[in-house]
Amino acid sequence: MTRRRPSSDLGPRQPAPTNFRPGGRLLSLIGLAGLAFPGMGVQAGGLNDIVKTFCLSAFETELAQAGKQAPAGMANYACGCVADQLSTGSGLSKAREYCREATAQRYPI
Repeated sequence: MTRRRPSSDLGPRQPAPTNFRPGGRLLSLIGLAGLAFPGMGVQAGGLNDIVKTFCLSAFETELAQAGKQAPAGMANYACGCVADQLSTGSGLSKAREYCREATAQRYPI
């Protein structure tokens, strides 16, 4: 049996990384939901709505920081795209990349 060292022996606590990305939380949420509802796709159990909610929040924040206003329907198109991509098994970074390009082509701002 291996004994754990007391936390005081582990040295000083390291600061949180400065490259924190909120998308990691979304990915974790999707993973946890997959464990809670095994055998169900992203669209099942309202998970699609959760993905869209997180996406809309991130979308609005990103546009506000860029000082841009989104045309009507742009946010719903982009976030629907992300949810659809995730439901087909695409990873979060690939889904975001693909949907950014698709949305930029459809809604050039």
